[in-house]
Formats: sequence, structure tokens, C-alpha cells
Amino acid sequence: MNNCKINEKVIIKRFENTFALWFQNSKSFLLLKEPAFDVFQNYVEGVPVEKITKICKKKYGHLESNIPQFVNEIIQHIQYYLNPANNDNLSQKAVVPASVSPKSLLSPVNYKTGNKIVSVYYGSERIKFAIHPLIAHLETDENKDLQHTIECFENNGLLISKYNGKIVEAFRTSDVEYFTGGVRQLMYSILYNTGYNNWMSMLHASGITAGNRAILFSAAAGSGKSTISAILKAHGYGFLGDDFIATGKNGNAFAFPAAISIKEGSVKTLSEFYPELTNVQTVQTFIGKSVKYIPVFNLINEWKKGTPVTAFVFVQFSKSGEFIFENVKKTDALQLLLKETWVNPEPEIVTRFFNWIEKTPFYKLQYSQTQQALDAVKQILATAPTTF
Repeated sequence: MNNCKINEKVIIKRFENTFALWFQNSKSFLLLKEPAFDVFQNYVEGVPVEKITKICKKKYGHLESNIPQFVNEIIQHIQYYLNPANNDNLSQKAVVPASVSPKSLLSPVNYKTGNKIVSVYYGSERIKFAIHPLIAHLETDENKDLQHTIECFENNGLLISKYNGKIVEAFRTSDVEYFTGGVRQLMYSILYNTGYNNWMSMLHASGITAGNRAILFSAAAGSGKSTISAILKAHGYGFLGDDFIATGKNGNAFAFPAAISIKEGSVKTLSEFYPELTNVQTVQTFIGKSVKYIPVFNLINEWKKGTPVTAFVFVQFSKSGEFIFENVKKTDALQLLLKETWVNPEPEIVTRFFNWIEKTPFYKLQYSQTQQALDAVKQILATAPTTF
């Protein structure tokens, strides 16, 4: 096992021939290989640029035709990530006054998740439409002992969420998907009675369970992560979530009772397992996609501590009929995973995230027939170890 190296600026973890770096100042990830990593190491240790260039000429002159230019480009890259001003965080919470409040709110909608009732006030029908359809099946008339109130509204070009009167998050109006993700993260936190920032990560993934083991699926939009989870659910597997799953500090994945959103192209395939889909109304999502929703009630007491992740699968439904099931290198997995994953920026938790990546097997699955996907999942469960 390669332990994480931590200093006051950067956390470093080696995966095969690649070094994963997390910069505390900019809260950003970067992957480097040699000789770029050698330049990084020397630079952060205070070695003068001229000397770094000489070292690289001697060690890597056969690899790079223009060493001075290469060194300067890598150093510029490193300086960018070391600069706190280049924080890639989309959150606008820091610029929102604590006293901000909505101009008006719609009548509240109460949702029951587990034994918690959450009352949500939407500032407009547009904002409600971005959140409500996925959790509409949780709506309840119960209104006793309301302890959890969320306000979702727009103010001065920002989408803002408040919990019990305190600001939780704020995003630009163009970043609706991040805003809705933040609201789901807040509801996750209420459901599991944990702090909003106590999660290890929020993954753009779907997931299933088998006993005390979870398999997560990630893919580009429209590639089939919701479809494969819905198929596996219909075959008796436990269901964690459709496209947004939280992991705790120990790496366990937690279930969330959002509906499964079925794209038009998957309706025919899934109607075999969910005949009710033929009578479900097609709706347009807030980003313009046509979908049908399958309600999910998936909270059971045994899942309160989460489920250990036994594997992570990058999935792709293929109309061509070609079947691929193979391991994915950690470096390739990181490249794919970090694009759409929120990782808690606390250094200790970033270290836990790196260790979680190291211990978790990653696979690529391309399939065209349901049985191929079922067989692949069975093989994973038979061979992959439980992580934490």
C-alpha cells in the first residue's frame, strides 16, 4: 500500500506510475506522471528553476526535446493550483449575506424520509420543478413535530438553500444541477442525522446492494447507469440510488429514496420488468430531457450505517452487441471519477478518499443483453473483496 504524503500544501498518493495530488489552497485535484512529478517535488521543496531544469535535462533529456519550456509549463501549472484564488469550487455561499431571505415562497411541501418529515419551501415553480419530481412519491400530509425546514429560492442571480433559517449553499442560476445536488446532500444529512460536510464524497452514480455489499455504477448521461440499477433491482438486488449517492467517512455508500428516472430510450427495455411504465406519464426534466419516474421506497434499518462498496463499475449500454468486462486501472478510474465527484476538502477525508480508491476494484462493463450485465455483477460479487 502506498501511504498518502501530507504537507501544509498538498496531499500526494501514488497509483501505479501516476501521482494523485490534492491542493489544499485551491481544493483541486491533479494527476502527474514522471517527469512532471519530479518537477513538482523539486519546486515545492524550494529548488531554483535553473537547477530543476539541469536535473531534468540530465534525467529526462531523452524524453523531452525542450526541457526549459517543459519545466516552465509544469511550474506554471503548479503555481495555478497552489493559488487559493484559483479554487475551482462552484459554491457562492461565501458571498451571500447571512440575512438573505426569499421575497416570496410557495406553500410548503412535506416529505417523509424514513422517520423524518422535511418541510420544503420553494421560491418558484421553476425551482420546485428542479427538485420535486424525484421525491414526489415521498410527499406526505403529515405535519406533526416538524423539525426540519428547507427553503430553496433565487436571490440576486443565485440559487440559495437554507436549513432551519441558516444558509447551506448557493450557486449561480446557470448551475442548477449543482444546486439540486446540494439540496439532496442536505436531505441525505437530515435523513442520516449527520453534518452536511461530514460526508466523504457525493458520487454521480447509481448503486445496488447484495447483502452487506454494494456495487456502484457510473457513466456519462444516457449511457445506462440508471437502467442497469433498475434491471438489477427488478432481479432482487437492493437499491441504493439512481444517479446521486453519498459515501461516509468509512467509504460506505448510503441509500436515498429518490425515484429512478428512466430516459425514453430505456423505456422499452425496462417495461419488461416494470409493466407499469407504459401507464406512467412522460415529463420534461428541468434540463429538457424526457423521462418517466419509478418511485422508490428503499430505506431499511440495516442500511443506517451504509453499505461497504465492493466494486465500482463504469457502465455503457451498447447497441452494437459487443460485450466488454474488464478491470480498469486506478489512474484511469481517477480520471473518470474526479470529473463528476464532490470530495470533502478536509485533508483527513481526502486521504480517506484516496485510500478508498486504492482498495476498491474498478471495472468497465459494456453490454447489450440483460443477462450479460447480470452475469458480470455475479462475477464481481464472487471475486471482489469488501473494502473498508
